[in-house]
Amino acid sequence: MSHRNILTFTVLFAIACSAAAQDTWQDEQWESSWVTEQDEGINVYGFVEAAIGGRFESSPYHKRLSIAEPRLQLGFDERWKDITWTVKADGWYDGFDETWHGQIRELNAQFTVFENTDIKVGRQVLTWGTGDYLFLNDMFPKDWQSFFTGRDQEYLKAPSDALRVTSYFSLFNVDFVWSPEFDPDNYINGKRISYFSPLKGALTGYDPSVTFIEPQRDEYALRLFRNHNGVEYALYGYDGFTKSPETVTEDYQPTFGRLTVVGASVRRTLGPGIINTEVAHHNSHKEADHWRALIGYEQELFTRFTGGFQAYVEKGDAQTRTVLTTRLTWRDERDDLTLSLFAFVSPNQNDGYLRPTVDYRIDDNWSFSAGFNLFFRERSDTFFGQFTENNNAYLRMRYAF
Repeated sequence: MSHRNILTFTVLFAIACSAAAQDTWQDEQWESSWVTEQDEGINVYGFVEAAIGGRFESSPYHKRLSIAEPRLQLGFDERWKDITWTVKADGWYDGFDETWHGQIRELNAQFTVFENTDIKVGRQVLTWGTGDYLFLNDMFPKDWQSFFTGRDQEYLKAPSDALRVTSYFSLFNVDFVWSPEFDPDNYINGKRISYFSPLKGALTGYDPSVTFIEPQRDEYALRLFRNHNGVEYALYGYDGFTKSPETVTEDYQPTFGRLTVVGASVRRTLGPGIINTEVAHHNSHKEADHWRALIGYEQELFTRFTGGFQAYVEKGDAQTRTVLTTRLTWRDERDDLTLSLFAFVSPNQNDGYLRPTVDYRIDDNWSFSAGFNLFFRERSDTFFGQFTENNNAYLRMRYAF
């Protein structure tokens, strides 16, 4: 039996147990609540969106078009027998590769057992940690191709097929996540965004002769957390693999190295704002270990204008990478117009990435968003520097319902 079949069996078994418990313990309450919930019906929501964007300059690896897609997202929530069912799916035509695509972003059941334990099982979007666009202990999959080409920021987080168990106790709370199969990032592979290839020692686009080897194994993530006197504490653990290819096989094909992560974070108020700090140790087993550390602060600088700042360091045996970030956000009085700038700058690698955006809500249904993805560099082999040929602008129009 495969891991996904085991997960499916776990879903059905847990739901059956929960339903049986309701029938045994709360027959009278169940009858009255069922009528109320059935009358409420299914909560259906979604949007239709059109997006267009292009690169500023021609590239030997890609056409000028960076994004061109009509997209439909449909979702619904329903509560039945104390179980909340959630489904959210996207369908779109990708003008970049001229093909139709579909993705189930959520397909899960949520329920409570033993009065203190919440279970969420199925396809879901997972996240934790305190960083803003910087991930130290959050080893859940990301979609970097969407992030760098102008899709909505919700698509930075890719879905996982997982079992999540959250239990609440007086001293601390426990979050446990089991993914029966490895869920990688939607990583940069040259198809949509060019990158620097260490194997070739140069910038490159998609190469069909390069095979990205993904591991066939499950993953585990653990978080212990609590809030004490307004201070949020958390400890983290992860056992799995790097989410993007960082090593090579014996025949020089990119692959994902085994990875174990342990870390901690603290977040609290400080003066008029919120300060957070986070640390993580990444044990790559066959490769050199490294540490990641972050400190951030966010506050309202003046009315409707918020500023957030972070200092991040990644230190290994061979090198150290530092990154400073700034998020500046202004909203008008009616909260219809939002202007934002997120900036990444690495002082020691002399590269960076700017994300200026404009969001305008026309009414309760219609809105539009526009922005830029701007990379700069001194060398082409640094993290942000490898993407400068992909600088682009985009525009999205959305009708939500």
